[in-house]
Amino acid sequence: MNLRIVKLSLLSLIALAGCEEKTTNDGDVIACTEEFSPALRINVFDKETGFPNACGATVKVQDGDFVEELTNEAGESCTENFTFSVAGERKGTYDITVIKEDHINWVQYDTVVTANICHVNTISVQAYMDK
Repeated sequence: MNLRIVKLSLLSLIALAGCEEKTTNDGDVIACTEEFSPALRINVFDKETGFPNACGATVKVQDGDFVEELTNEAGESCTENFTFSVAGERKGTYDITVIKEDHINWVQYDTVVTANICHVNTISVQAYMDK
């Protein structure tokens, strides 16, 4: 076999290694990335100041029986500008609750996350917490 053909074949395989092909209803072939997309990205802010306020916050998302909870632990290494990325590659209708000590719980119901042929269509949410 020609060495050039072998090299080109190997390069093609390497280029496609990070992709997955899917076929649309119309028969078109789409190359999807291997990226893992969250259904929701949630940022927490102080309602009074407008500044990021994620240290010590817990985010809980629920869609039917599915529940995911993440906490940004308070402490010296805590980042107030933390983004909670939840429900990876999972479409659905989510109720979102943000809990933080000395704050009123923040709740948003029925947040709809759809999906395209490759990934979910990530929804960004800003939770402004009141004391």
